[in-house]
This record gives sequence, structure tokens and C-alpha cells, in this order.
Amino acid sequence: METMTLDEETAIALRSIKLKEAGQPEEAARVWKQIPVSPFWAKFWKDHCGPELLIEAGFNLSAAEAEYGKDWLMSGKYMSSGQKI
Repeated sequence: METMTLDEETAIALRSIKLKEAGQPEEAARVWKQIPVSPFWAKFWKDHCGPELLIEAGFNLSAAEAEYGKDWLMSGKYMSSGQKI
């Protein structure tokens, strides 16, 4: 899996900021979500909010998948609150 460079992430962030400033907050959020979430934060959100939140929100989880493996998101059992059982 190819990782995104810092320059690529910065370009996406700047495009998102410009969209928000132009009065397009929904499009800005959609563009921002193209930036990969760090593996630490992806795991934290999975553990505390459950995998469904990450899936439904549409975050780019490619960095977490590269670090934790292809099936990391759905491994383990979680309550609806995100707590592992």
C-alpha cells in the first residue's frame, strides 16, 4: 500500500481550507477525510467509539491498515459504545 507524502497531505489540507473559506463546508470535510488518519488515532477511536464510527464517517484508514494489517478494523468484539468485550 502506497503512503501519502507530507506534501500530498498538505495540498489536500490546503484545498479543504479553501473550500471551507469559500462556503463549502461539506465538500471541505469530504476532502479533508482523504488524508490518512494516523494509526494511533485510528486505533484510539476504534477502541473508544467502535469501528462503525470510522467506517460510517468515511475516514482514510490506509495508514492504520498498513501498520495493523488488512483486517484490523473488524478484529475484536466491541459494544455499541466502542468498549471491547
